[in-house]
Amino acid sequence: IEALRTSSLIESKFKEVRFKTFQRTAENEQIYKLAVKYVENFGEMYEKNQGLILWGTVGTGKSYTAACIANELLERLTTVVMTSFVKILQDVQKPDFDEKEYIRRLNEAKLLIIDDLGTERGTDYATEKVYNVIDSRYRAKKPMILTTNMTLGDMMNTTDIRYKRIYDRIFEMCYPVKMSGRSWREAEAARRFDAMKSFMEE
Repeated sequence: IEALRTSSLIESKFKEVRFKTFQRTAENEQIYKLAVKYVENFGEMYEKNQGLILWGTVGTGKSYTAACIANELLERLTTVVMTSFVKILQDVQKPDFDEKEYIRRLNEAKLLIIDDLGTERGTDYATEKVYNVIDSRYRAKKPMILTTNMTLGDMMNTTDIRYKRIYDRIFEMCYPVKMSGRSWREAEAARRFDAMKSFMEE
């Protein structure tokens, strides 16, 4: 399991998250159940090449939920790689970057999780590299989970052919899940503010 964790590339801040640490609320209870069901039925999801795209505004728990899925599957000895489009774009700019080998390593994992779809928007070069990663996963017939701050409408109604071919691949592979509710970051900031205010005014 530790060897799998090392190769998973999961950020240190997400290494300990599990379903038991998931802060369940009325707003996210359905998301929690969906994530648990995905893990419990991952064998079937893998055979069907069925992934998820978690979409919604900043701070609604998209990355946290994806990391919970990743860690629960790692505990079950399932190979997972979790990275981000920001990290991928940093990697492709390295002078010794080998795209074929890089994609091969990503596709070795039974589940590929990539954060922050949409960060590639801006340059044709970055968009092309993101497309190559997603298209290769599509051709490998292995599932992936994506997170994005974009709306479903942004992706489904785009007229830009560069992005349309990316999103067409994604929607063929990934079931869209809306992450809604108040931002966890805003809630935590408010809690810390109230605690400090109480302390200062004692």
